[in-house]
Amino acid sequence: MVDRRVARLGGASGILYVLLFIPAYVVGYPDAPTSASGVQEAFDYFGDEQSTFLIFNGVLTIFSAFFFVWFLGMLHSVLRRAEGEGVGFSSVALAGGVMFVVLSWAGVAVEVSYPAASTRFVNFQPDAQLAFLTLAASSWLYHFCQIGTSVLVSTTSLIALRTGVLPGWLAWAGFVVALLALLHFVIPLLSAIVGLLWVTVVSALMLTGSVRLSTPTRRLGDRGSPTS
Repeated sequence: MVDRRVARLGGASGILYVLLFIPAYVVGYPDAPTSASGVQEAFDYFGDEQSTFLIFNGVLTIFSAFFFVWFLGMLHSVLRRAEGEGVGFSSVALAGGVMFVVLSWAGVAVEVSYPAASTRFVNFQPDAQLAFLTLAASSWLYHFCQIGTSVLVSTTSLIALRTGVLPGWLAWAGFVVALLALLHFVIPLLSAIVGLLWVTVVSALMLTGSVRLSTPTRRLGDRGSPTS
């Protein structure tokens, strides 16, 4: 009963994380300018919509980070229970998730720093170079954080194939998600969306009690008897 409650708590937290993070993708951020008009577009973006930007890309993501940590902790508990005293992939998955949340929200902090400073300080002077610098820095932090996503998803898939804690189709799909996450610097929006979709599916399975919480079994040619 306790294990089922843990799984459901993790599932609910994962769903809330996704719902609270989606608005950040809706707002987005200005494209890199290629002309003087592009520079003005960036200024207009931060100047005209900075309140909306700060709410969707800043305030809401604070709460989404809170729920992601709960999702990650409960998922680690489920994976560790399924894995038993085996290889220790569940710890690798946890490390990947921690890497994702730390670098991702560091990117959020950098991204919102320019409009936040403009809103908070009366004497703040608009500076195109500073705006572009924060956008470039945040984009690379988002690229790096997806390494953590790739590690989290791929190790979860390995555990799923070995123990059956998650459906086999999701495990194989997870390897595709992990690859796309590594390609975030090429296809950032697609990589981010499939990552959110993966969390949504895993969370739904946890919330509905569709994850296997029984004694772990061995697959993929493992030798010896199941861990008890």
